[in-house]
Amino acid sequence: MNSTSVRPPTVLPVLETALVRLRDHRADDVDAMRSVWGDADGMRHLSTGVMDDTRIRRKLGQAVASAAEVPRRQYQLAACLQGEDRPVGGISLAVEDATTGYAGVLTMARHLRGTGCATDIGWLMLKLAFADLGLGRVWSMTSLENADAVRAITRFGFSPIGETERYFPEADVTMRLVVMEVLADTWRAMPVPAGPRPGIG
Repeated sequence: MNSTSVRPPTVLPVLETALVRLRDHRADDVDAMRSVWGDADGMRHLSTGVMDDTRIRRKLGQAVASAAEVPRRQYQLAACLQGEDRPVGGISLAVEDATTGYAGVLTMARHLRGTGCATDIGWLMLKLAFADLGLGRVWSMTSLENADAVRAITRFGFSPIGETERYFPEADVTMRLVVMEVLADTWRAMPVPAGPRPGIG
């Protein structure tokens, strides 16, 4: 695919490893995401803050609506364990222009920390960005206080490029953030997770 033009696929590509599968969020994901987005400990460092059912439903509604947009610019994806359909987390990708995307918050149920699922979720999000959408660069931000997230995003291939401070009204908090980026060539040189992986580019 020509990296100078983004042609979003009509149907979400297959995004799965031996551990996890990414799919579009659905409105009926409320119960599953309550245990993730409503978890005070798991969300304490995130820009959204802890979500109640009203905010969860609103976020899922936005995800469903954005999935139907043409051209599609937002991918708010549910992460499910392989062979299951109940979300245990999620991740987002926003297409900013023909070459660049922004990776949003990665969330995952606490009992899955340390299982390798987060690394696979990150790899699949970058597969979508680089192999399926033809982007050349993805950037992200995470709180400097969230050491686990900084380590996780580094395992995805991201490198720090700066720091910034930003106020997030949803969480009513100001955070000091590390800004990071990963390029397509860096991702392509990374180890490929085990499992189904068509079209890695």
